[in-house]
Amino acid sequence: MLKIEDIISKREIEELKNTGKYTKKNINKILKQYPSQYIIGYVNFYGNKIKVNKNVLIPRYETETLTYKTINYIKQKYKNKKIKILDLCTGSGCIAITLKKEIKNSDIVASDISNKAIKVAKENAKINNIKIKVVKSDLFKNINENNYDVIVANPPYVPSNEKITKIVKHEPKKALFSGKYGTKHITKILKEYNKFLKKDGFIAIEIHETQKEMLEEKLTKLNLKYSFEKDLAEKIRYLFIFNE
Repeated sequence: MLKIEDIISKREIEELKNTGKYTKKNINKILKQYPSQYIIGYVNFYGNKIKVNKNVLIPRYETETLTYKTINYIKQKYKNKKIKILDLCTGSGCIAITLKKEIKNSDIVASDISNKAIKVAKENAKINNIKIKVVKSDLFKNINENNYDVIVANPPYVPSNEKITKIVKHEPKKALFSGKYGTKHITKILKEYNKFLKKDGFIAIEIHETQKEMLEEKLTKLNLKYSFEKDLAEKIRYLFIFNE
């Protein structure tokens, strides 16, 4: 018979206890594959406290690595220059908030299609005492400015027919699935980004581990300079496009 220790880490158990949520009812929910992060109410992302609930995806290690790689590219390319960053599909706001903390000399706009996600992102900006602009937009639809140095996105990228685990089923489907091949949102970004990104800027996108070949075909046709990069599990998980 499964025990809670078999499902979540010791650290999460401590967080449940610290928040007064280590109850029989919540333990049973976790044993039935309900996300412990939603019960705790927040996660640690890149050292930042990020509030989460059923309206936003739970930030994962893969997205921490996307953020880490993006920060490194920014520091190499721009040094201490003042830059503008656009974070598409922001969800909880974890990427935008981390970038603002790590890249002090930046102005950041974070967008999402979901009003409920926008509310969470704004709350997280307040919790972390940082200033970012959070707007409602379906990708670039309501983005008014067009001179961003960096565009970063963790868009929906799961193929519509992919089986997801019981625990992931509790997360918002609109933030997970993106058409038959999982590339609907990424394809839209590739078609429209050039109107919003500066000539020498770059894009950072989290992708599905199976999409490299499919996306490479699109990128080659568009004659773009790009780099696919791996996550900590050695899976292709990130696409960087350099607008030169």
